[in-house]
Order: sequence, then structure tokens, then C-alpha cells
Amino acid sequence: MAIRNKVLVFGIMTVLAGMCGTLWAQRQTEQLDRGMVAVVAGEGKVYLGWRLLNTDPAGVAFNLYRQTEDAQPVKLNPEPLTRTTDFLDTTAPMDKANRWWICPVIDGKEQAPGGKTALPANASVKPYIAIPLQGKYVCNKVAIADLNGDGQYDYVIKQPRQTSDPGVWQPSTDTWKVEAYLHDGTFLWRKDLGWNIEQGIWWSPMMVYDFDGDGKAEVALKTSPLEPDYREKEGELAGRVCSGPEYCSILDGTTGKEMDRVDWPARGTMQDWGDAKNNRASRHLMGMAYLDGKRPSLLVCRGTYTTMRVDAYNLDGKKLQPVWSWNGDNETPPVRGQGMHGMHAADIDNDGRDEIILGSAVLDDTSKCLWNTRLGHPDACYVTDILPDRPGLEIMYGIEPAQKKNGICLADARTGEILWGRQEPTTHVHSQGVFGDYDPSNPGMEFYAREKEIQKHYLYGMDGTLLSEEPLAGGSAITLYWAEGTTKLLAGRGRIQHYKGDSVADYAGQILAVADCIGDWREEMITVVEGELRIYTTTIPAKNRRVTLMQDPIYRNDVAMVSMGYFYPPQLSYYMKD
Repeated sequence: MAIRNKVLVFGIMTVLAGMCGTLWAQRQTEQLDRGMVAVVAGEGKVYLGWRLLNTDPAGVAFNLYRQTEDAQPVKLNPEPLTRTTDFLDTTAPMDKANRWWICPVIDGKEQAPGGKTALPANASVKPYIAIPLQGKYVCNKVAIADLNGDGQYDYVIKQPRQTSDPGVWQPSTDTWKVEAYLHDGTFLWRKDLGWNIEQGIWWSPMMVYDFDGDGKAEVALKTSPLEPDYREKEGELAGRVCSGPEYCSILDGTTGKEMDRVDWPARGTMQDWGDAKNNRASRHLMGMAYLDGKRPSLLVCRGTYTTMRVDAYNLDGKKLQPVWSWNGDNETPPVRGQGMHGMHAADIDNDGRDEIILGSAVLDDTSKCLWNTRLGHPDACYVTDILPDRPGLEIMYGIEPAQKKNGICLADARTGEILWGRQEPTTHVHSQGVFGDYDPSNPGMEFYAREKEIQKHYLYGMDGTLLSEEPLAGGSAITLYWAEGTTKLLAGRGRIQHYKGDSVADYAGQILAVADCIGDWREEMITVVEGELRIYTTTIPAKNRRVTLMQDPIYRNDVAMVSMGYFYPPQLSYYMKD
């Protein structure tokens, strides 16, 4: 009887797994090319990488060709490449122009070329792709999306750098400009948001994604009329924008022209949000979620510390159509002050539709509160398969408000149940934390956080073990897949390095994003220096191959969220291991 029950359960699980696979397959997704890239890795060495796609058959192999100027092409691999999707070319004549391409090999038959890249003669040694900006400025945010439908990722930036916070307000010294660039550096357009959108991280969220399914991404922004000027002229709030219309505008990604606009969740009376200085009323976020399991919906949000509101829209026929509107004050009990400085979306209940992780509370796809830990505002919040031996996803939290316990905790993503938590009090767990599998001596992932005022430090393993109370070596704050395997490296202070180990690469500029946007499955790091966006890529040969991370639903959503709010390095829907 027990065996029969086990067989029945296994059969049900198999059917459900098939159903979930069908649901995932229904999602509107990007049509990516091979993302092939060539960078000079040292004297006489060219590193080449390309994407493995989720549409590739399991046994696909690749042939790699190089053509030097007008000479006959040569095949660089004696046997089709199957172990990795990268290659180190040590025979290219670097004093001449070279181009490379790959041809997939399926069932022993070579297919048409599927990816191309090139380098000019005497190309310099540098592990990054440079995109010149339109002047000697730096940008504050970058969004990564395919703007023109060619299968390659392009970039939308917001400049200049000033990042005032409503809680420690300072007047804007300039206006925000949003600019769009193709992957090859071609400048497309600029939009000036004007003085009524203050310079600061919470006044100007931006979301870039293909919302209407035409293969080309749109740009969603918080906007306001350029005229008149709604800044207060006198009194304690002089210089702040405390009145006037507020919109969510959606722009054509290739031209920057406004397609449609809707009202932003209303400001109402500032005091209703918790203070009279327009601090809590000025907390704005955007997001993206597949609420119906098929198409991406735009999420427009106001409120973090007190009242919380979310409006959801679909882009139909170039018009934003409302899906639902949620106000946390209308829940029983009310959902207030549970927001994070960002947002995640993930299918946490395996029904094919995304739920919205607002922070310490989660909304179902129908706009109902699924659960609420009531721990308050988390500065750190990561969603992924943290415990691979346990079904489902988990959420790693670092909670800002003082807690008697659970200021650092791990929660079940489906139910909000606290799986483990720090049992000692915390006062202010600060910033995004450092999350990922970066300590090779500890099985699984790690989470590092600190308490701001008292400067206490905590490094936890995902079984709840406190591994260390020392500051993280080097002060690194960004984790990324960069080396040959699945142990992440740490990036900070101009170096990419192993945890408690050697540096493997240097970089320049402020880190804006991490994403698998070119090359093989390892991640790129996007930084900005004066007048230039840089996409740094690894030149370390891989030891295996994987489908591009950008075709994982949680990862792609996390990358989309990087252009607003805090920078939370993207996570996967599965546990990656060698």
C-alpha cells in the first residue's frame, strides 16, 4: 500500500511538473541571438564567448571560424565544441583585423552561422566593451533590454549622478536626462524629465522591458509636466516638489516618443503618508511581473514605510490598460511599512503566475496579500532556491527596524514561515548585504550584513550558522559569476576577487548592474566612468556550459528591476552547482 501511494504521489508530481513546464512555456520572452563577444585577453590572446539558448537541443555543438581581413576563413576547433560556449584564440594575427563566427552543429550537421563578432587591427587589451556617452558626465542608473528587436541587449541610462534621498533631502542641481544607446554605442534619443522630477533615487523610477510583445522594449518612467514649475518657492519645503500632476509615461524604446500616460498613485495629503516633509510620500518604485503567466505587466508603486499602493497595467494597443489597483490600508489587517527599496517578482506557488515580493509582505497575482511577516522594512531581500534539498523558493532578509529576534532571517517564499532567524536583538541591519555562494569552505550560500550604528558584522550560512562576526574582507558588496565555476566572486573598490583570496581582475568606475548580457553564462559587470559606460566581461575560460542566465524568469526580472531602487544582484529560480 505504501509503495502504491508513493507511485501515486510520484505520478501526481510528474503531471504537475509537466503542467508547470507548459505554463512557463506560455510566457512571452525575448528572442535572443548568440551574444557573441571578442575581447583581447592578453598579448596574442582573444577570448571569445557566446550564448547557449534554451531552444538549443541538448546535444548541440559548435564550430568556430575566424577570418583575417580578406583571407580564407579557418576553422579553429578540430572537433565540434561541446564542453563550453567559449574559446581562447591564441593564433589570431593581432596586427590585422579579424572576425569570428560560430555555426551550431546538430546531429552531426553544421547549421548556418549563429553568431558573429570582430576586432580591429591592433585592438587594445581591455576586458570590457565601451559605450561612449554624449558628454563628460556619469549616469546614475542603467536598464538592460533589447530596444530594436535584433536579439542583442541595449542600454538606457539616467544621468547625471546626483542621488538625493527624501529623508536627507537636498535640492536638485540639474534635471534628469534619460538616454538610450544600442549595444554598439549608437545613440538613439534623450528625454529631459524637467525640474518637477527631483534628482534622487526615489523620485524617478525607470523600468525598461518589452511590455507589448512586439520584440522591442518600451521605457516606463515617472513623469510630470515640464511647465509650470511646481517646486515650492518659500518656507521649510522650498525647492521640493510637493504638488502638481504625476504620471507614469511609457515611451517607444527606439524613438523616446511617449506612447501613453496614466496617473501615478495619488499623493493626496503628504501627512497621510507619515510626515509633513514629503519624505514618505516621495517613495516611488516600479516593477514587472507576469501576473497572468503569459505577458509582463507594469507595476507602479508608491509608499514604503507607511501606506503602500500598487497599480498594475498591461500595454495593449500602445495604451496602458489597468489590471488592478491595491492599497495596503484596505487589507485586514492593514499592510503598512513592509516595503523594501526595490521589488522582486517570482512564481512562488508554482501556478505559472508571478507573485510580487514587496519586502516583508507578498502580493498574489490577483492583488491580494498572500502573507506578511510584519517585520517591517527590509534593507536586504533576496529570492531564490536557497535550500536545494527543500522544495520551493526561499527569501533571505535583513530587517532595518530594531528587532528582538529575526532581524536576519530566512523565510519560506510560499508561506512567509520563518525557517531560521537570528535569536539575538538587532538595531538596524543596513544596506543590501552580500548574498551568494562565495565562500568555498562553506556548503551553500552565504549572507553578510552589518548593523549600521553599532558596527556589528554577521556572516551567516544558509543553515542558520553564524560563520563570522568580522567585516567582509575588502569591503566588497557585489557578488557575481565570473570564474570558471559556480562559486561567485566579490567586486568592490576596483577589484574582482575571491572571498579571502586573490584578485583576478580590476575595473574602474561605479558599479551600476550585473547581468549575463553578452558571451557565455558568466555575468558581466556594468560600470560608469566619466563619459563612458563599460561592460566588463570575464576572460577566464569556463569549465562547463549553461543556458544564458537571462532566460531564467527570476533572474531576468531581477535584472529589469536594477534600473530603479537599490541594486540587488540578480538571483536564479534554481540552485546552481558544478
